[in-house]
Amino acid sequence: MLAYGYSFTIVISFSLPHNPHSGKVEIGVTGITLPPLVATVLFVLACLSGYQYRRVWKTEGPRWQLWLYGLFTAIALLVLGFVPLSTVS
Repeated sequence: MLAYGYSFTIVISFSLPHNPHSGKVEIGVTGITLPPLVATVLFVLACLSGYQYRRVWKTEGPRWQLWLYGLFTAIALLVLGFVPLSTVS
């Protein structure tokens, strides 16, 4: 994935603008994006892991494998659902 010249960088910046008239502090996170290739690879790995989870569940396999495949699938799909894709400029 990185051998093809792609780089993956996560930049997190917090800004705390304070409006003295509103009495509120606003917190914003900016700069977190996924490149399309990374998102595609993550989606394929989540699908394969979900398939393995189902296979272990149907055969009533070891519980640690259920946790491993289930957690990876859940985290990967949450990242894909909540982290925006970067745009090609």
